[in-house]
Amino acid sequence: MFLGEPKLHHVGIVVPDMAQVCTLMELLGLEAGHTQYVSRYEAECIFTHGAGTVIEFVVPRGGVLTRFNKGMGGLHHIAFEVDDLESRSSELRAKGVVLLEEKPIDAGGLWINFLPPSYTRGIIVELVQPKGD
Repeated sequence: MFLGEPKLHHVGIVVPDMAQVCTLMELLGLEAGHTQYVSRYEAECIFTHGAGTVIEFVVPRGGVLTRFNKGMGGLHHIAFEVDDLESRSSELRAKGVVLLEEKPIDAGGLWINFLPPSYTRGIIVELVQPKGD
């Protein structure tokens, strides 16, 4: 499914509010990088650097993510970068996998889709394809 070795793109953590994002960034020695609002999921996404890999803090502004883990937030997903999200999605569908979204979602600098946890033994896996310049 992946081009060469799977490449971890980021780890996504749902955090109920920006105050907790700031607390976690200070505690873990992280710095805010790119921020993107994803309207499809009604969430502000703050990508960080400083941990050796990217941590994405997802702050729900409404919708279903406000209820994630009974509203407390927590580890939400691991994201892997793919070379061609459309073709990877087609391959998965051919294997009987029903992705969360019918078509990839525009998330700013990325195209994204998710494998529901029913296929991955309880882990939400996000597939991301960076957009070209």
